[in-house]
Amino acid sequence: MELRTVTAGYFSPTDTTKKTVEAIARGIRPVINILDLTPPAAREAEYHFGPEDLLVIGAPVYGGRIPLVEEEAIRHIHGSCTPVVLAAVYGNRAYEDALLELRDLLSCQGFIPVAAGAFIGEHSFGNVIAAGRPDTQDLAKCTDFGRQIAFWLKDATVGDFSLKVPGNYPYRARGAQSGIPHEISGDCIFCLHCAEVCPTGAISTKSPAIKDMSRCIKCQACAKKCPKGARIVPGGFVETMVEKLSAMCGEGRKEPQLFLGR
Repeated sequence: MELRTVTAGYFSPTDTTKKTVEAIARGIRPVINILDLTPPAAREAEYHFGPEDLLVIGAPVYGGRIPLVEEEAIRHIHGSCTPVVLAAVYGNRAYEDALLELRDLLSCQGFIPVAAGAFIGEHSFGNVIAAGRPDTQDLAKCTDFGRQIAFWLKDATVGDFSLKVPGNYPYRARGAQSGIPHEISGDCIFCLHCAEVCPTGAISTKSPAIKDMSRCIKCQACAKKCPKGARIVPGGFVETMVEKLSAMCGEGRKEPQLFLGR
């Protein structure tokens, strides 16, 4: 299979999925195209790929599913017997139906899934669970996986692939859509970077204190990327979630799980 282009596509509010997907894609080919679905405008555009293109697409895992906003964006991405590599990035708990959902969605859009992986990223709540991941070791494994995929594709056609991944259908029910309230501390410099990085436009571009809770998807990009650490969740919500998740994710370091379609 001769590849014309390799594209790294992702929805990645806190950059963990971005790092993972780009490392896989650059393992396949050093020079890649980028399809960043994080900004709202990018998710509304239409994209088309042919049989000589390869898409590596990744999603963060929210409650065992891919984010609804990325599901909607994928419906704007069109393939034509286009090979695709899938990546689910989760916060050390479980990825459940996310890979299966990705495989089914991309298959319906004209893509042929050839490989997939479940990878670890620092959990959205705080920087305690899977802290700093993907780390150097993770990214090296992603790049090696990309090299393996390139080797397998070299003498193959898309008809040679039949990818099976874990998951259940019907998919796990999505949790209730409820945002996270933030208080602005005295350290806030009103740079409005939080509004810039919010993937759903939930934060006003006039004041960081104004937030549309109905748009918040709890990705925590605004808090994680605040240069002054000035966005604070009141009432000990994050601390309670970290304690609960630590008990659920206390199995030590998890490693990527890789799946091949040949």
